[in-house]
Amino acid sequence: MDMSKYAETKNTDLKAADYKGKKFKAVINQVDVRTYEAKGGQAADEKGVLFFEGINDAEGKPRGLVLNKTNTKILINAYGSDSESWLGQEIGLSTHETELGEGWVISPMNVQFDDDIPF
Repeated sequence: MDMSKYAETKNTDLKAADYKGKKFKAVINQVDVRTYEAKGGQAADEKGVLFFEGINDAEGKPRGLVLNKTNTKILINAYGSDSESWLGQEIGLSTHETELGEGWVISPMNVQFDDDIPF
């Protein structure tokens, strides 16, 4: 029995697995906070969600990228802790393999790093 349909979600968030091996640039145009209910022994949690210019689903609704702690820290270090200062910033998005599957890597485009970013 094919069980893959039970692993699918109905949300329109950007999923790293859909972009495996791809790299692209995006401009942040909105930052929200999403609250997740407690379930399965995990405590309730809040996470930042980025939205980008021109990245929408088939119905024209913006697709969000839910931030993990690492990517949140990268944005804070690059642009400050006030998310208003993130608006209009161009970032690079790529994916990497994690123990849970594919995950997002955020790279601020106007910040110099020791290693060159191949975007």
